[in-house]
Amino acid sequence: MPTLEGHLDDLNSLLPAPLSPEDMNQVLDRVKGEWKHFDPATRRFKIELNDTNRPDLWSVEGIARQLRGGIPLPGRPYSFLERAAKRERGTVPDISVDPGLSAVRPFLGGFRATGGTLGEEGLAGLIGTQERLSELFGRKRADLAIGVYPLKGRKEISFPLSFRLADPDVTRFVPLGEEGPRSLREVVATHPKGIAYGSLVSSHSAWPVLADAQGEILSLPPVINSQTSGAVVAGDRDLFVEATGNDPQRILLALNILAANLTDRGFHVDPLLSKGEGWDLLAPASPGISVFVPAGLPARVLGCGTDPQDFIEVLLGFGYPALSRKGKGTKGEGGSEEGFEVLQPFYRDDLLGAVDVVEDYLVARGFESFAPLMPRAFTAGSKAPRITVENRIRTAFLGMGFTELLSNILTGEPAVTARLGRAGDLLVRIDNPASLHYAVVRPTLLSGLLAAESRSARHPYPHRLFEVGEAMELSPLPSGERGLRDLHLAAALVSHPQAGISELQGVLDALLARFDQRLVLEATDLPPYIPGRCGVLKNSRGERIATVGEIHPATLDLWGIRMPTAAFEIDVGALLAEKGPGDSPQSGGDP
Repeated sequence: MPTLEGHLDDLNSLLPAPLSPEDMNQVLDRVKGEWKHFDPATRRFKIELNDTNRPDLWSVEGIARQLRGGIPLPGRPYSFLERAAKRERGTVPDISVDPGLSAVRPFLGGFRATGGTLGEEGLAGLIGTQERLSELFGRKRADLAIGVYPLKGRKEISFPLSFRLADPDVTRFVPLGEEGPRSLREVVATHPKGIAYGSLVSSHSAWPVLADAQGEILSLPPVINSQTSGAVVAGDRDLFVEATGNDPQRILLALNILAANLTDRGFHVDPLLSKGEGWDLLAPASPGISVFVPAGLPARVLGCGTDPQDFIEVLLGFGYPALSRKGKGTKGEGGSEEGFEVLQPFYRDDLLGAVDVVEDYLVARGFESFAPLMPRAFTAGSKAPRITVENRIRTAFLGMGFTELLSNILTGEPAVTARLGRAGDLLVRIDNPASLHYAVVRPTLLSGLLAAESRSARHPYPHRLFEVGEAMELSPLPSGERGLRDLHLAAALVSHPQAGISELQGVLDALLARFDQRLVLEATDLPPYIPGRCGVLKNSRGERIATVGEIHPATLDLWGIRMPTAAFEIDVGALLAEKGPGDSPQSGGDP
């Protein structure tokens, strides 16, 4: 969780009335934070935030803004939103972006902040916010990196700016903290920031640089600023702030947060227009995103009645810029659904739906304002029948000398398709996965067992592995649409010079015997097994309960396995459906 450090006097300077350390313990519920430490001698504090989806709170200014209910400080309105709304998108851009950057770092946005004073605490806070946004929200600068520059440093920055590609061996500038010029490649090889972040650009033949109208290099995004144009000090009154990355909405949010913070510090913010091939970005600006909250939802979520006017007033006092009562959609013939249209604050993007707005209403109203309600029913939990069966299967495997494996339920698509020789028609895919290695829900446990075996070649043979766990696949519904089918599977693998189907058939028979199952092996060919050396076991209704076979040598090559390997997989759900006398939690047998 993000941890914020600051000075209590600095925080109080951003509030309409000062708060004591004792007061902070009471009000931090509004930001889902905890008062972790306070030093009376230095008046410095630490706040731990329990919510990671609100980067606008990762600063002293953000905490103070939320405690003020989103209301600007006197004489410091967020007037840049009006200026952004009035600016014509067709005007000459303040920052031009080279189309060639689309494969390197495609987007950049920025703004000017003038007429304010940071001071030592403000400068430390700005740098801290910059680092937290870049490291956490920007995934260590891979998705977002922020640069802050004095407009009138050693060399005054002249507009318009250009974000362009440069030859890393020819282009030279003085990196931050150094005295002499170096080539871009030398900066990445020797500067601490270059060593840490240079890999984000070093794989490309040309690297991004930000330059002003005079050709002065301001920075090598996302690595390091220039010493001559990018060294900010506490006394700087005029700043230029930019953000680069792969997502313009993420860039806009970061710039909106920083613009609000600097406005709270007394700066006057001017939005700047960036343009690339086929896109433009004016920042800071309000995205204008709104959420519809059905009228009955607050009462259903909170379990008590809510006054519509109170709902509106409480949320307006929590920082929401606009709420209105209106209808949306249709409800029966000629009717409309009543509700609230809620405008999201320009410095937030965490509202995924109407329930998030109701949660904010709960936090803003205060937990103490709701009467406690005792539960009206008492229920005792117990193991599901399948868990009892799965535990008995685990006990049986362990008794036969197998080692249990626990692998991720999410996996990469090639691991369960190409590497097993299977089609991917029934795969459950993840929208916008964080990594292609976790892009689908596994439909089988065999891929996890083979992956573990591929990393075990240096361990003494024989290898005997098993796993019991969940999987998922698409399943056709009677309506013709596709639904989801949960699978509860158990799988085992043996690998050694004499591994074969006969050995695993014996293990499988012994396992099924514990559930009073006597099933016949039917020969069939199915991947990833060797044709003629595999088969299926079916129940009395013709449903497949298990597959067993020797892994095909071509599949073993794909996994890098050099020993003969055999495996089987049981559908525990189908085994439960048989309802034999040994699969009931009340029956005898293994615990």
